[in-house]
Amino acid sequence: MNDTKDTQPRISQVDLYIDDAELDAIKPSIAKRWLTEGPNAAELTEEIKKLSETRYAVFAPNGTLGLYLGLLALDLPKGSEIIIPSFTFYGSAMSAVFADLKPVFVDCYEDTYNIDLEDLERKITPQTSAIMPVHIYGQVCDIQGVMEIAKRHGLKVLEDAAQSFGVHFDGQHSGTFGDIAMFSFFSDKVVTMGEGAVLFTQDEQLYERLRLLRNQGRPNSGTFVHPELGMNFRITDLHAAIGLSQLKKLPEIRKRRTQLWDMYRDALWDTGDLRFMSVHPKSEVIPFRVPVTTAQRDDLAAWMQAHAIDTRSFFYPMHLQPKLRSEPPQSLPVSEKLSEQGFCLPVHQHIKDADVERICQVIRQFFSR
Repeated sequence: MNDTKDTQPRISQVDLYIDDAELDAIKPSIAKRWLTEGPNAAELTEEIKKLSETRYAVFAPNGTLGLYLGLLALDLPKGSEIIIPSFTFYGSAMSAVFADLKPVFVDCYEDTYNIDLEDLERKITPQTSAIMPVHIYGQVCDIQGVMEIAKRHGLKVLEDAAQSFGVHFDGQHSGTFGDIAMFSFFSDKVVTMGEGAVLFTQDEQLYERLRLLRNQGRPNSGTFVHPELGMNFRITDLHAAIGLSQLKKLPEIRKRRTQLWDMYRDALWDTGDLRFMSVHPKSEVIPFRVPVTTAQRDDLAAWMQAHAIDTRSFFYPMHLQPKLRSEPPQSLPVSEKLSEQGFCLPVHQHIKDADVERICQVIRQFFSR
């Protein structure tokens, strides 16, 4: 280890790309005294539909609640099984638990970190009702393979596309393959509203059900006749105003994050045992993170912290989470290995070329000690 404290400015793992454009975007809503979901949300809905070519889109307060809303709309049998990759964020599993479903966890591929289709097929039982594939770190999983399996077994598909907004698979936007999909606009996402999420569906009946569920059982606000059961999953027009501003920045964000991705890979491809995530040949990538693995993860992360560079570890496997693990614990070796060996390099709009050079130099120094 390097005991000397680095005196250079710290390079943060996450930083928001917000400026006066977002501030200016929310001012009209405040001036008009319209803060709840309204005209900005309607405009943002149309812009998202145009960008993604989805047929229908509705908002939710955040990604976890978005997945929960999607599961409610699918109306799956209570207590039935839903297959979810173990390598994902906790919210994926929690949405299923709170929807009264039983999560069944499957492993992922060691190269792309996305759902292992062979393990998926092995885990299907007569009690399985749905699959929740997760698109990890800004690429799309083999969603065509998932859909083929789902069709063969008569299963519903809810795409957890939280990290893949703006990304296409075989020319088609992520989230437009399954029955429903959810994209997160949390603070660290490529496009952010601070909080918030959007759900896609191509099915008119599912869309109408989502509309009722998210708006307290009524198609429109302002009426007190509620034909269905529902809750409040709406967003604010302040969030939507920020989303509209962010959407205009997406081409710039896509370009810069792709540049940073290429710079890291070009500089570090032959460094020690460092390995980068592979991208499925049919998928684009807009890096939500720059994920890498090494058997020396903990020592390297500490080395980088000592040199004022923030890193972030990978997900802890769902099948080992205290409230989700079975007895005896299930073994999903790839998810476990990724959790032990993976960490993320900084990628955001405030990272300069010189920062990447410094990060890569520090990593090379570690491996050449």
